[in-house]
Amino acid sequence: MRHDFDTLETAMRKHLVEALALAHGNQRQAAVLLGVSRWKLARLVKRFELRDLVTTMRSEVEPVPQSPAGEGDPAGCDVGQVPKSGDEMR
Repeated sequence: MRHDFDTLETAMRKHLVEALALAHGNQRQAAVLLGVSRWKLARLVKRFELRDLVTTMRSEVEPVPQSPAGEGDPAGCDVGQVPKSGDEMR
């Protein structure tokens, strides 16, 4: 019998950590990578006591800068969108 073979629990935990790392701690994205529901992933995170790891991963991700309201596309709407009344281009 091989002794260098991981148990199923260990393999699951490693795979879960890898998916969370790829998703930078985003549990929705990690769930998609793993092919499970977000709720199933949350239960696995709890089972393997990975909440602190997820929090650390999420805090290490740099926030995406967002432009203030009124900047960006003309009239503040996406291409192909019709401006709402009061949002006409000036």
